[in-house]
Amino acid sequence: MKISQSIFNRGKKGGDTGRIEKTWTLRLTHIDERENKTSKTWQYATKQDAKDDVENRKAELIQHIERKGLDLGDIKTFKQWAEYAKRDFYRPAIIKEGRKVAGIKSHRQTHILIDQLVECFGEKPLSKFSKYDLDRYKIWRLEQGDRRGEKGKLESKERNTIKISTVNRGLAILKHLLIEAHDAGLIAKNVTKGSKAIDADAETARTRTLTDEEEMRLLASCVGKRMIEYERKGNTVKAEIEADNPHLKAVILLGLDSGLRRGEILTLDWKDIDFEAGIIKILGTHTKTQRTRSVPMTNRTKAELASLANFDKTGRVFPFNDFKRSWATAIKVANINGLHFHDLRRTFVTRLQSGGVSIGIAAELAGHSRLETTQKHYTSTDNAAVIQDAASRINAANDARVNQWPDTIE
Repeated sequence: MKISQSIFNRGKKGGDTGRIEKTWTLRLTHIDERENKTSKTWQYATKQDAKDDVENRKAELIQHIERKGLDLGDIKTFKQWAEYAKRDFYRPAIIKEGRKVAGIKSHRQTHILIDQLVECFGEKPLSKFSKYDLDRYKIWRLEQGDRRGEKGKLESKERNTIKISTVNRGLAILKHLLIEAHDAGLIAKNVTKGSKAIDADAETARTRTLTDEEEMRLLASCVGKRMIEYERKGNTVKAEIEADNPHLKAVILLGLDSGLRRGEILTLDWKDIDFEAGIIKILGTHTKTQRTRSVPMTNRTKAELASLANFDKTGRVFPFNDFKRSWATAIKVANINGLHFHDLRRTFVTRLQSGGVSIGIAAELAGHSRLETTQKHYTSTDNAAVIQDAASRINAANDARVNQWPDTIE
């Protein structure tokens, strides 16, 4: 299958809004043996972003062409289309040469959200959908509340409320399903046009970062003596144990000093760490954006990794698939409230910027494909150091200007 491509600029960046506009367009075109043309376009903030996404979009176009060639006449209801989507474009990711060429990485979570959509719409005919159905789902999902774990067994009115961001994720999938249904000829028009159900501005961006004092307590919680409580034959038992968890300490430092995601840490291989140069290479197959990047390794991270029992071996650095329990214990022992592991990554980006590193470089080190992601979710002004640094810069600028003023004003 031959597909031609073109990348071109549609306008200027920024403007008075200060936002980074998606002005670069990638267009892929396929012409079959009957001269039937199929084209799709996508927008990006930079030309390089468009180049990096070509293979993914080619796979998407191929899937689109293949779906057009299939007999989808039997699909009439939303439930039927949703089940088809889970098997087709929402299937597990296929990785070739370090790039995702089909499917999605987070297919399990996506399937859960699709099942919730099916619960809401069920056997509703696709032909009966309108833009107001996005609002219908939004109201229904907000009324459902938090359905995770044991909370899901409660009556909806007894559950905790959920965030707008949670609802928006389901709405984004619903919108994509309806657009794909239109592209496949199952819906006469794109019914999502004009819908304002997805309210990104209503999302509350998380700003939690780790303070210096909390950092000391968190790292100290990985070693030393501690008191624990547990239930035994109906009685609460207290015991003092000697804790020594160097792997967890290394995990924390990789998140805090190198900005690695949880999944990137768990898939880290010894061969990807350059101890001499102090650089860690994160392969595209292990990242959220499928883009390989390099990050700095601090001296204390280097020392902690070198102290691990499996140092200088081959294979994975960490001999486990998760560290939720160890993390929960550590923050409990350190007496730290409201801290998520991902907040270490936000702390990393915030510290970079407070240290004078540009937001562009910070975004590259964090592996963000869009600069606005760094601006919205990883720049915390709740960190006192950031505010104090801003104040000192303003004071310095003011002093410089005042010093240039004449001694007297005529």
